[in-house]
Amino acid sequence: MDQHKEERGLNRCLEAIGLPKSTYYYRRSHSDEPSEEEQKLMNCVREIIGEHPGYGYRRILPELEERTSQRVNHKRLRRLLNEHELGLARQASGHRPSPVQEILGDAAGDLNLVADLDPDPLEAFSTDFTELKYAGGSRKAYLMAVVDLGSKYVPGWAVGPSGNRKLAMRCWEQVRERLTSLGEELDEKIIHHDLDSVYTSYRWLRAILFSDEMRISYSENGAKGNPWIESLWGRTKAEIGSRITEASSLPALRTVFDERFRYYNRERRHSSIGQVSPREHLGQTLDVLESEPQIAAAS
Repeated sequence: MDQHKEERGLNRCLEAIGLPKSTYYYRRSHSDEPSEEEQKLMNCVREIIGEHPGYGYRRILPELEERTSQRVNHKRLRRLLNEHELGLARQASGHRPSPVQEILGDAAGDLNLVADLDPDPLEAFSTDFTELKYAGGSRKAYLMAVVDLGSKYVPGWAVGPSGNRKLAMRCWEQVRERLTSLGEELDEKIIHHDLDSVYTSYRWLRAILFSDEMRISYSENGAKGNPWIESLWGRTKAEIGSRITEASSLPALRTVFDERFRYYNRERRHSSIGQVSPREHLGQTLDVLESEPQIAAAS
């Protein structure tokens, strides 16, 4: 960062390596070596844990203040316990499943709605994230795309530094806009994916189930239960792998995939749909996409 920020700009450097600005400034303002005061404090904490291995931070705190004769903020103590990995071993695994996880657990075995489906075009879609290595393999990004099971058409995609909800919603906004431009209603269509935390999050479920009134389908055996998107990843990386690796920045990588999926949708022949392109398979209804908006590039 220090070598390149003056020439490239701090924001561009942070985006390139996927580092939040808050983390950058935190690291700059905190030395890797603990202070003498902190070392003494942690030695005392270790003594307390050795004598009382069942103590959590609430019981450690008064004991620590009594032994050191100084006030210690509870947030500081919790941070130190985490940083020195002293709190994890004593904490019981009391994680309780979220309501969504409980519902999905109760419905196990019936979550996959597309396993035996022979869908019409634009009836059911598959999606997932895939990791990308670019800048000669030194940097990492994530791609999310949505593919139609019936026509192989890809109505939306997005590239970003993290495979998170923000990237998922960027991709989905593009899907929504493209299908709306085709005059396609989203309600009752199916979106299929794995049980990744993004796809079980409230934000994703609220958008798909309540805003768009679609149906959600889950693969219960990972990639094996989602062959459509895995096939897309395999073909894409095999055909443009060198262009992905050679992309020098995140904007350049986004341009690579904008060009790829335009070609994929309009020109690339697919054996599973009669050796024609998804555009041709769908027919003249895709003429409205002649000037389709480049949401991914703009993002």
